[in-house]
Amino acid sequence: MKHLLALSLVILFMGCTSYTSDIRVKTEVGTHADISDYKSYAWLNPVTTLNDPAGKWQPPGFDIARDIQLLIDRELGKRGLKLNTITPDILVTFQLGANMQALKLKKDPKTQQDTLINTPDTNLIVILINNKNRDIIWISKAQAEIQQGRDAELVRKRIDYTITEMFKVLNKKSFF
Repeated sequence: MKHLLALSLVILFMGCTSYTSDIRVKTEVGTHADISDYKSYAWLNPVTTLNDPAGKWQPPGFDIARDIQLLIDRELGKRGLKLNTITPDILVTFQLGANMQALKLKKDPKTQQDTLINTPDTNLIVILINNKNRDIIWISKAQAEIQQGRDAELVRKRIDYTITEMFKVLNKKSFF
């Protein structure tokens, strides 16, 4: 029974990592930023850049920008920040870029030659700005390959994982 449980956990872990293995996150916190000094936030307009002439990127009926905004709201809420559109301490924005025609060099296993292949990719940048002095206090960037042909639920899981990873270091200090 213990072996079956252990095997189940390994399979579950492998399943979880497989859909997130290509996601890379880098986050920086300003030297004078202490998130506990802030109590509220408001949204600046997000920016979405999409190079997808064939319309393959987003599952039908799925508003990826809205999902990202809701997940960021969740992460800020976990840290005690409240939405305040009148006098916010922090301004929040993100930029989402997707390129369905991105190319990448990949080594052909048979010939050992580098070959250009189409590897659609996306970048998400989330920025927190001090509303008083307009300094960037926190910035995080995530890059990933676009998983074409995936259903909306898997896309949501990948975005949720990405946003969670981005905000893990919000309370930590580092230098730009």
